[in-house]
Amino acid sequence: MQLNHAFVFTLIAGSLVACGGGGSSSPSDPAVAVNPPVVPVVPVVPVAPPVVPVTPAAGDNTGSVSARFANGDNSRFVFTSIGLQSNGKASPLVQDTSGALSTIGSIILTGNPSVTREISGDATFAQGRWFKGAFSSSTSATTLSGNNASAHYVAYNLLAALPATGTFTCDAGTFTAPSYTGGASVPSSANFGTSSGNASIAFDGSGAKVVMAIDASAGGSTGKVTASTTIISPASSSITGGYLSSGTGAQLMLGDGGTGRYLLLTAYKVQLANGANYQGVATFRCS
Repeated sequence: MQLNHAFVFTLIAGSLVACGGGGSSSPSDPAVAVNPPVVPVVPVVPVAPPVVPVTPAAGDNTGSVSARFANGDNSRFVFTSIGLQSNGKASPLVQDTSGALSTIGSIILTGNPSVTREISGDATFAQGRWFKGAFSSSTSATTLSGNNASAHYVAYNLLAALPATGTFTCDAGTFTAPSYTGGASVPSSANFGTSSGNASIAFDGSGAKVVMAIDASAGGSTGKVTASTTIISPASSSITGGYLSSGTGAQLMLGDGGTGRYLLLTAYKVQLANGANYQGVATFRCS
């Protein structure tokens, strides 16, 4: 707030004394008041401060969703971090305005800051990688300090039933950055890598025949995880290779991708050619 002050000045004429001759004196002249000038008060128009754009800090969330995940009784999740693989009902589920999940069933992320990277999804799935904060589950508590120790998640909705027939080709997939979990030593610049992949689904009387391949790379080294398996029911999953150990493998699930579409969801582990191990999650939309 700005304040204007008007200052009024008053001038007073002093007494003037006139001196005569012969030692006599005359009375003092009377004091005369001079009217002060009137200073007009100019109203001040408030000036709005300039708008300064705020640049997000380097540790902020990354990624976005096109819609909030439609969580319900049929919602499920898969979750993987160093030393923990978990899946089950996704309720209760808390999703913030960025699209990141902070509560997935009994797994809860807290912290200031708590940071989620590679946020993605829509009404049919919600995916991301917890990068900073602390998460607790029914069995353990883990602190994430922004190094390689990330936790990857994806929530989705079960299919009501498997179709009897049909072959579906999937898109290029949506991935979290695969994080280093051990094996051969790598520099901090290789704590995270990149992934790409492809997949297809063919339904018949035995279930859903799934074929998937994911290529991962980090620190100049590459690796591949492949799967060819059958998922026999909407609520079941298929585990391949060394997913439950430190080897290369995956857990695969099917989800409801909306009318005429299906989701293939996977948590995977892969060993690169240099002997370093990585893990992440991915979602493929198939139609």
